Amino acid sequence: MAEFIEHYFPSAGPTLFIGNIGFGPDVLYFPRLLRCSGSVDYRFMVERRPSVPEAIDAMAHARQAELEQVLGGAMQVAQVPIIADDGATVAGRNACAQVSQWLQAKPYANVIVDATGMSRGTCFPVTKQLQEWSAQSDARIHLLIADSAGPPGTIRSVSSDRADWMHGFHGNVEIDDFAKALRLWVVQLAENHGSSMQVLFKELGTPEEVCPIIPFPSANPRRGDDLLFELRSFWLEEWGETPLSLIHAHESDPMDVYQSIVRLHRARLEALEGAGLPSLTILSPIGRRLPGIGMLLAALEFDLPMFYLETVGYELQGDLPAQTQGTPVHRWHIRLDRHVDYD
Repeated sequence: MAEFIEHYFPSAGPTLFIGNIGFGPDVLYFPRLLRCSGSVDYRFMVERRPSVPEAIDAMAHARQAELEQVLGGAMQVAQVPIIADDGATVAGRNACAQVSQWLQAKPYANVIVDATGMSRGTCFPVTKQLQEWSAQSDARIHLLIADSAGPPGTIRSVSSDRADWMHGFHGNVEIDDFAKALRLWVVQLAENHGSSMQVLFKELGTPEEVCPIIPFPSANPRRGDDLLFELRSFWLEEWGETPLSLIHAHESDPMDVYQSIVRLHRARLEALEGAGLPSLTILSPIGRRLPGIGMLLAALEFDLPMFYLETVGYELQGDLPAQTQGTPVHRWHIRLDRHVDYD
């Protein structure tokens, strides 16, 4: 994949690169690959949250300085507020407004979304915005993700206590015909997120069916079992599900997650259509990035709604780990314009 990126984009016409200045070293990977291409305009967001420790903020400033050293004058940075003064989630709306400004600079032949350092609340709405925009512009849309796949570190996200539909991913939830639809909730299980998942479940009004996504295969073969044990009071008791409801999907393969959701959604539509019952599949990405990308692909194909809790800040639980720039273990390039079928 690295060879393709290094050779394709320098001759592919004007290219807009959209990324986020995160605090992890992986955010440097794709900009470094493309740094010698004079046809790429680099645009980065800085996601502003109300609760970020100074040490983490300093890491993000260090990443920005490294990017400026690599990219020089081709790089521009924009501040994107994630939470409004009244506590409302405005990540997707603000991110899409900023991308609209960047798209007006020139007729781009390619647009890259580097999801490596972006949160779901900005990356997913922007990706959908660009996919729809490509239908009028004929531009090619590329989604890039790099992930070093390390174990959970000392940096933990702090979620909002207000669940909401993700910007651009409301689906058919506001249509009267779906007020009595049989709702299937597909939720990604993650460590230390039991209370967040229960908030989502209750604010959805206790959906009729729940299918938790379990990471399997996994780098840690026991991770799926550990998650089920940690969260058993929710999926087994509160949600009333059984092991037959579980979706097993590879923790580092977004296409496996995507295909699992597609098969489930299509089978449910077919089964309920014969009985004249409307069906609604709701997705909730939580936890690790790559499975969430699989949810994004399914949501884009079937216009599925996403219900989530925005990250309002971070907290440190111990010392910051030493971070070095290397080659990420997992690197993905996915075409997202209208000419591509993921199957």
